[in-house]
Amino acid sequence: MARASRVWESLTEAQRLDWIIEASNRRMSGQRYCTGVNLRRILNGQEPLTTPPRPAPPDPRPGLKRLLIANRGGRLTLQVEIARVPTRPVTIWASRPCNCGLGVCDKCPRLGPLPPPIGGVCDFTELYFRKHGGYIKKHGVKLVGKRIFVRIRLEADEGPRLYEEVKAVVPAPEKSAKPAKNR
Repeated sequence: MARASRVWESLTEAQRLDWIIEASNRRMSGQRYCTGVNLRRILNGQEPLTTPPRPAPPDPRPGLKRLLIANRGGRLTLQVEIARVPTRPVTIWASRPCNCGLGVCDKCPRLGPLPPPIGGVCDFTELYFRKHGGYIKKHGVKLVGKRIFVRIRLEADEGPRLYEEVKAVVPAPEKSAKPAKNR
């Protein structure tokens, strides 16, 4: 945070004015906008900006197709199917297991960066249980029949974008295939 704050102090008056003008569209101060943008860049290992980032054009194509939940013998696998490989940083967010009748979820905490896709599918099982596993175990939550909401969000220099959301219900365990009888 200190390094991001020092960027503001090192700017020329013309550069500060650019940040102030861009920040007025966001209803914040130029210093707050400059520090916020550069803090994200510094945390991602990028060089700070001295001029405000130009907004990237919105991508109208949906990136998130569906949530895939597999229950093999009581072991869950959580994956999201995506339409295209992200070219910029994307984060994944997910709710605790909710009642099946819930149509909208207002609490989806951040799990972390979206894992790299393999064949158009990102497995986030480990991230999910790292975040929510303690709660599930502590409260003895039965997962079968619970709804899980998942969101992905593009993280851009000019600030986070709107998220895309999918949801699915945890299925009952799959029945194992019985071996064929010898004749």
